[in-house]
Amino acid sequence: MIVIIDYGCGNLLSLKRALDEFKIPNEVSKDKTKILNAELLILPGVGAFENAMNLLKKNDLISTILEFTTKRKKPLIGICLGMQILFTKSFEMGEHNGLNLIDGTVEKINKISKNKDIKVPHISWNEIIFEKNTNLKTTLIEDLNGRSFYFVHSYMAIPEKNINLIARCKYFDVEVPAIVQKDKVVGFQFHPEKSGKNGLKLLKKTIDNLLK
Repeated sequence: MIVIIDYGCGNLLSLKRALDEFKIPNEVSKDKTKILNAELLILPGVGAFENAMNLLKKNDLISTILEFTTKRKKPLIGICLGMQILFTKSFEMGEHNGLNLIDGTVEKINKISKNKDIKVPHISWNEIIFEKNTNLKTTLIEDLNGRSFYFVHSYMAIPEKNINLIARCKYFDVEVPAIVQKDKVVGFQFHPEKSGKNGLKLLKKTIDNLLK
């Protein structure tokens, strides 16, 4: 059973439809018992970093997610804002602590760029390029290298360690981390569930790899 965490800050329906298409047993829930008993969690996210963390705290889910991932060593996939809150901290409208499952920070795209004409938010289909890192080869899918996926975000999560970077995309002069991974925690900056056949294929392959 896969549980899509329902904390009031995510695109749940399209994710559930994607899993239903694969005939993977899944449930949308914020029940702590169901979350801890899941085989894999999906943490969606749309909106602002601080609001997402406040909603997780309000629903008493931060300690549950940390127990699931760090103590029980079970897999989790974070999508879009759900990827960003996996990181140590964000500088979106102030400075806010994240789940700290992946070392790194979340920064505004146009603060990284030297191009004054860069457009934020980054809303587009963009090609991703997988890193040549054999230590994380289970996530590297050669036939999806250079394929396009759907991005919509103003901030980007930057891993502190290069080993946690799985794939990137180029937006103007900025190399945007597109997929990150640490142990059994994976983050997608783009929306695989909104990225057509390639997105669904990547999501399914990642789930299969994490559940091996």
